[in-house]
Amino acid sequence: MTQRNLLRLLVLAQIADDYEEIDHIYEMVCERANRCGIVARMDDIGALLIELVASGLAGAYRLSTKSPPIEIMPPLRPEDLKEYYFWVTPKGVELFQSSRDQLPFNEEDELVPGWSIPTVD
Repeated sequence: MTQRNLLRLLVLAQIADDYEEIDHIYEMVCERANRCGIVARMDDIGALLIELVASGLAGAYRLSTKSPPIEIMPPLRPEDLKEYYFWVTPKGVELFQSSRDQLPFNEEDELVPGWSIPTVD
């Protein structure tokens, strides 16, 4: 596991149960990454979201009160990320579930004893 892969899993975890906007994703991923000894930047999270959407692991949506969410197809640009909400796709759920045991948190959301910081990419 590398730091980038861990951040990618943390992003997937944040978008796994509801539409989330980038500021919320960033705040939550940074909090969990910091607990692991990793510093995440907004650019990192934005790049990961773009990568997840491009690879079909997440969707980017515009929400409207008048109609169902409208999925935006890639390519996404970093400067446009604040316009969208993100949600994991079935393919992303499958990847997350198969990788969940690599997360450094236990059922109580505490850092697993003996866990060490992954290598830098």
